[in-house]
Amino acid sequence: MEIFSLIPITIITFLPILLWGYIFSYLDNSPLGARRFGLGIIAGAISVVPVLFMNDIMTFANLVHWNIFPLLITSGNETGIMLSLFVTIGLIAVSIFTFSLGLFSLYIGKVWRIFLRNTSIILFIGVLFTLFHLILFKLDIFNAPLSGGGVTIAGTVFGTLKLVLFYYIIIAIIEESSKHFSVLSSSFPYIDSVKKGVLFSVFIALGFGFIENILYLKNVAEQSGIWSSGVLTTWIFRSIFSLMTHIICSVIVGLYFSRALLNYTTLPRMMPYIKTLLYGFLFSILIHAIFDISLTIGFTGIIFIYFFGSYLGITRIFYEEE
Repeated sequence: MEIFSLIPITIITFLPILLWGYIFSYLDNSPLGARRFGLGIIAGAISVVPVLFMNDIMTFANLVHWNIFPLLITSGNETGIMLSLFVTIGLIAVSIFTFSLGLFSLYIGKVWRIFLRNTSIILFIGVLFTLFHLILFKLDIFNAPLSGGGVTIAGTVFGTLKLVLFYYIIIAIIEESSKHFSVLSSSFPYIDSVKKGVLFSVFIALGFGFIENILYLKNVAEQSGIWSSGVLTTWIFRSIFSLMTHIICSVIVGLYFSRALLNYTTLPRMMPYIKTLLYGFLFSILIHAIFDISLTIGFTGIIFIYFFGSYLGITRIFYEEE
């Protein structure tokens, strides 16, 4: 696709991003700060990089053999799965930390400790996932082939509910970790209330969704034309339902992280901090995975449940914190 064809795609993709930004700023009873919104969009865009280009990053670091997805489809290699997930999470943290140096250098010196602490918590989630993978294979359930064929990634077929479950949980871990690291690198010093932590998480999610939606629309436009009904349908779906899912998942992590940060940062209270953030991540990953799995198995009604439930939930957060 020519570069000029990306201009209208970028414009129509950004309009709902801007609208959502104003909506959530209104809920926060604060004007949309152009600088804070812009930094959030940039940081959110950065968070997409390690997600989309993980294979390239692994190739550059000579770590291709640690690609986790081929390992998910068989049992008996849980150690490899855990180590691969550790490598993946570590690369995400290092990538975002590195990419953020030029843009948020004033903040990086203040956040490296929290980066290490929260990375350790996410690594523990990797341990939990490994146990989940082992148990589910031992139980030998959810093995029926999916009628829609499941998901195929780089030649690896996730054709049963069990394998699709594994795949989307890993996707959720990767995406929510990446967005959270971008919140840390761009906004951590400014989180002095739960509402601010939630609002900054919304902006990061919007930046993530902005880049992701551009790429989705670009792919559809290349296949059916930029002014096709497919582009319009994809734009509507991605701008409303997919964006809201990204937002609510980021908000969940941002909510629990902000609570942990503001209440449990001293050493004697480190366990409550870990438990609070761990719960937030697990809840967010579950919500994210359920959405993707539901669409894969054909339960499209989930988009309306998530849209209205997410909006009401986020609204409640802002009003409760007043």
